[in-house]
Amino acid sequence: MSVRALLAGAACLLLLLAMPQAATGDATAPPVAILDDLQLGRLLMQAGRLDDARAVLARAQPTGEAGEIERRFLLGRVAMLRGEPREAIALFESILAVHPDLTRVRLELAAAYLAAGRDREARRHFEAALADRPPPSVETAVQDFLDHIDARKGWSAALSFALAPETNPNKRTGQSTVRIGGVPFVLDEDAKAASGTGLFVSSGLSFTPALGDDTRAVLAASAAGRLYRRSSWNDITGEGEFGLARLFDRASLSGGLRIGRRWLANRTYSDSAGPWVRGRIGLSSALSFVLSADADAVRHDDFPDRDGWRFGVRPNLHQALGDRTSLEVALDLGATTARAKRHANRAAGIRIALHHAFGNGLTVAPEVSLRRQRYGAPDPLFGKTRIDTNTSLSVNVLHRRLEYMGFAPYIGYSYEINRSTLPLHAYRNHAVVLGVSRSF
Repeated sequence: MSVRALLAGAACLLLLLAMPQAATGDATAPPVAILDDLQLGRLLMQAGRLDDARAVLARAQPTGEAGEIERRFLLGRVAMLRGEPREAIALFESILAVHPDLTRVRLELAAAYLAAGRDREARRHFEAALADRPPPSVETAVQDFLDHIDARKGWSAALSFALAPETNPNKRTGQSTVRIGGVPFVLDEDAKAASGTGLFVSSGLSFTPALGDDTRAVLAASAAGRLYRRSSWNDITGEGEFGLARLFDRASLSGGLRIGRRWLANRTYSDSAGPWVRGRIGLSSALSFVLSADADAVRHDDFPDRDGWRFGVRPNLHQALGDRTSLEVALDLGATTARAKRHANRAAGIRIALHHAFGNGLTVAPEVSLRRQRYGAPDPLFGKTRIDTNTSLSVNVLHRRLEYMGFAPYIGYSYEINRSTLPLHAYRNHAVVLGVSRSF
């Protein structure tokens, strides 16, 4: 007798034991049901015989697309019960690649990511499931998972490298001459636009140890650099944060002190230090609001007339539009003081970003932003007050399925145009970015 026949007989016996017993001598007792491989695999899984369930489901050949979806779903459930979330992730992802509207599968995928320690992906799929308006009981359970992610997240890190050919990385005017007081002046090479390729490096590390049930410390550091063959174009920044965070139901509030340093052309340019505060609240299952504000005292090494305070307020709305798509709208309001009033300014900007994840691991993120900045006094050289209007468009494409050692490749394109009342500050720049990134 084959193993398959033995398993089928055992499953049938379980069914018979679960059914009410017929009276002795009753000739009308119901016939024994014949199980297919999917039913047998489900019963074996429920009975805790995971190896046998996996073997039966692996060789099952259901007819029709619905049967194949159920087979993969059951195999994913078996993998989770066996403590193999990576295998479950691949199975659930393969289903969502064809049917992204299956919320039950998405919830199982989110749970698999959570079990694998990939909280960022788990959060994304949990929030996408909430956007499908599940029943209240499911919504409550999902919110508990999200709270669990927030509660256990003690540290995170990110690292990325990219090469970026640009038409105008130093952001200089495309004109060869400018008029000052009605007299034309020829610009030297350093003041004119020039193309180049930069190496972009960015990294970040945060540690949030628990100080109580709902209180955490905040320790974070980040660094970013744009490096070119012409060292005069190099721009490097470093920041550190420390503070406290308080967690609430569907909300959080944090604040502390930030310090920073910037290097231009391989020389120290400025130091900054000041307080910051950040709050987040979930307005609904699919909509969240974040408000951040900061104030920095900025000191410049070689330009003391630019020393002053920098203030910023950034409200942000994040809306889940479906299981794979989200929209972000953010405002950027700022003001800068300076010893010389011509360096002081006020600015307002808006950024709109769309994020869409395809089922094959591909993610596309287009973004558009507009920012207007007005300075406090006329420039002594041109006799005009500087007013800049900056517009930028970009799109980034990332592919998680092609990752190597945790690094996923991405490609991007951006176009930036800055219009200014002072011709020296008007420019255009096209850039292509080829890089890899990883989140820990």
